[in-house]
Amino acid sequence: MKKRLTLIALLALSWTTFEAQNLKFGKPTDEEMTMTVYQEDPDAVAVILCQLTNVSYTMDSYDFLVDYEVKTRIKILKEEGKKYANISIPYIFNSKENYSQETFENFKATAYNLENGKVKKTKIGQEKIHSERIDEYYMLAKIAIPQVQVGTVIEYEYKLHSNVYNHIYDWYASAEIPVAYANYRLDIPAVFLFNVGYSGLQQLQNTVTAGSLFYKIDGDKQKKCITNVYNCTGRNLKGLKKDDFVWNVRDYFTKITAELQRINLADGNSRDVKKTWEQIDEILFDHPDFGQHLYKHSKYREELAASGISEMTDLKEKVAATYKFLRQRLAWNGEYELTIKPASEIVKKGNGSNADLNMMLINMLGDVGVKAYPAVMSTRRHGRLPQTYPTLDKLNTFIVAVPYGSSWIYLDASSIDGYLNVLSANLYTEKARIIQKGKPSQWVDLQKIGNAQSQIAINATLSSNGEMKGELKTFYGGNAAANEREAFREAADSAAFIAEKASHNGIKITQCKMEGHRDFSPNVTEVIDFTKQGDTTDDHIYINPFIEIPITKNPFTEKERLLPVEFPYKENYNMTLLLTLPEGWQLEEKPENIRITAADKSVTGHLLYDTIDERTVSITCQFRLNNLCFEKEQYDMLRQLFEQFANRSKDMLVIKKK
Repeated sequence: MKKRLTLIALLALSWTTFEAQNLKFGKPTDEEMTMTVYQEDPDAVAVILCQLTNVSYTMDSYDFLVDYEVKTRIKILKEEGKKYANISIPYIFNSKENYSQETFENFKATAYNLENGKVKKTKIGQEKIHSERIDEYYMLAKIAIPQVQVGTVIEYEYKLHSNVYNHIYDWYASAEIPVAYANYRLDIPAVFLFNVGYSGLQQLQNTVTAGSLFYKIDGDKQKKCITNVYNCTGRNLKGLKKDDFVWNVRDYFTKITAELQRINLADGNSRDVKKTWEQIDEILFDHPDFGQHLYKHSKYREELAASGISEMTDLKEKVAATYKFLRQRLAWNGEYELTIKPASEIVKKGNGSNADLNMMLINMLGDVGVKAYPAVMSTRRHGRLPQTYPTLDKLNTFIVAVPYGSSWIYLDASSIDGYLNVLSANLYTEKARIIQKGKPSQWVDLQKIGNAQSQIAINATLSSNGEMKGELKTFYGGNAAANEREAFREAADSAAFIAEKASHNGIKITQCKMEGHRDFSPNVTEVIDFTKQGDTTDDHIYINPFIEIPITKNPFTEKERLLPVEFPYKENYNMTLLLTLPEGWQLEEKPENIRITAADKSVTGHLLYDTIDERTVSITCQFRLNNLCFEKEQYDMLRQLFEQFANRSKDMLVIKKK
């Protein structure tokens, strides 16, 4: 949903008349102070009443500078909205280069509260800012505005003075909470040709006009530079709340982006500065904390030589053995990074980021004779890569790719419950770039490898007192196996794991045999002896026969949804159940068979009942999730299908005494 802001198209846009907006800071209106509900979204915990951002260029004796002026007013409507008084603002402050720095200036904030009919102001300034370093390039300014309660109006403003003239921050018009009014004014000298565009689910009103920049250099006469002025306004933008079915809600916020393409020089020539992905590859290869480590030996070279792994002939077994060797010595510290720390430091600490461990794994694989390459990406939680321009800034990590015939084997040291080609859902990005020195890099879609497979076989008998007793065999593959391993790892012990499984499925477990729960392996298997109690009368038994079923509750309860629905991976669930009835009893009533199929077969499933003989009931349940992403136009279909399946998970068998 990307659009380009072009002069002709935007000048043709007409402005719609809206009610007057309070653009004056320092004095909230009576309506803003007394507001208890935002009419456009009565459930909102807070609302951004006004957000003004002005970005303009100036010039000093040496070069262009960029100034950001930001003003924001927020109304707190509910207790949960008080978190919006905690403000975090990133800014560039390169620890090694003076010419890549920004200063955070003139911050001031006020909390306005009504007390006995009068407005009480609580003010803070620059002295309350706490700055911390994010990485080598960025700092984070953190401020907590005091005296904030339900009903408070917050105002804050600041300036950012930047000597990084070739970089303009993305501007977000929408947010998790609704935005009543947002305006962005971007004034760029015509000497710079930026690719300015907008994306998102909600519309802005935009104009592009000509402007001027006046400047002097070293006491010369005042000079004039033509500028392009972009003015973008959003009104009554809906809040987009993050939930379990969207990877990164900011991917769908309405925003303006600006990427420098070309600089027009004074002599009439121009210089292209737009990066290609091939140029970004070379930057990564040359980086001292990335590419320069790719072809080194690992710190475990001698131990690997003694392990015998290099003598293995099966590539998958060799890769798996090397991965296990690494995980026995180093742990993931929970961080995703793109660049790495020195290997000696990681070995000494015994842990590192996924980048630290993945680089170590690439080196170790090289030591045992296996070629491996980094696949760089932006993780799902970090957000999608831009569609319109290459960028190094948006990359935030990499995984390991090993050539395997005409395909690839993928691994990641942070996917501690996974396997070969079984990664954490956060890493199943649609665009990862495998970079190889001396060879063309290639884009791969990691969404294609994610799959959760569950195969369940239940053989049970029903007694005349309504007790269902039997054996449950479950085979988990892919991400379903990873989920079981994660649940097992996070449980206090195996007894707690079994107890949780029994509680979740409404059964008593008398015996449980498990394989693969602690292993780096493709599958997990469980064999469980169980009992389940039904309801009885003198001549009837009522029982829900299901032990594990994929959908017991519909997660899609809203009638309408603005966001798309995004699942972590595809799913493939199959269950067969054979139930033997007690002698002298018969099936009086069975539920109707049901088949669920979306028009495009993105979701399919069935629940089928059959009687093999007078005393044996057969039930098969199948569910397939074949697509990961569903647009908002498909939401109603998805909601209805899940509702049907959830309702049928409560089916009861009615057994009658002869």
